[in-house]
Amino acid sequence: MTAALEVRNVSKHFGGIQVLTGASFEILPGTVTALIGSNGAGKSTLLNIVSGLTKPDAGEIFLHGENISTLPAHARARRGLTRTFQHVRCFKTFSVTEAVQFAGTPATDGNFGRSLLRMAGMGHRSEGVRVDEILATCRLESRADAACGSLSYGETKLLMLAQSLACNAAVQCFDELCAGLEPALIEHVEGVMQDLARRGMAVLFIEHNLQVVRNLAQHCVFLHQGCMYRQGTTATVLEDPEVVRLYLGQ
Repeated sequence: MTAALEVRNVSKHFGGIQVLTGASFEILPGTVTALIGSNGAGKSTLLNIVSGLTKPDAGEIFLHGENISTLPAHARARRGLTRTFQHVRCFKTFSVTEAVQFAGTPATDGNFGRSLLRMAGMGHRSEGVRVDEILATCRLESRADAACGSLSYGETKLLMLAQSLACNAAVQCFDELCAGLEPALIEHVEGVMQDLARRGMAVLFIEHNLQVVRNLAQHCVFLHQGCMYRQGTTATVLEDPEVVRLYLGQ
């Protein structure tokens, strides 16, 4: 089976600081992979490289066997790779519905204005129903007409999830999506991500909550000081004594 996402020997430095060294792993369709490591291990930098926001110094990224290393972020999104961000980001004056519609209508050239114009032309019932379904899945149906700037922290995290779902991407990446959420919402987000995998999508997520990692991920990649220290099944990685020592300090 061709990997949905493959990272080959990716390295990155900023100034004199080596942030990543030779990172390599792959994710198969229908599976969930966790990317873990201490703060500063290089996790978000790696996700930025995968999504096209940061250029690596070396290495390649493949999406369903296609080398996308030179493609910008919007072109990767058009090919079916999306991501959320660790820090909450949204257009505060958009309604929740508009924000989800906008996420589902990327411009072919990454042009913001064209995306707005395409969104303005969305009037078909099927598209409206899909937005309604996504909002219901993310428990935002009661906030459909609310301005994004009025959402609580937890609701904004759910909006980020809804926007990712709207892209219907084959590879979906989440950067600490569960951070700061109450247990009931974490459980709900876990269920949505598990459903993505059941539908054949590949999921990559960064997470510090190891219980969430155990609940969700079949595979786990552990970064330590920018190096690929361990990878394998989640149980194998999390039970490795060296991973425990380096990550948990125990």
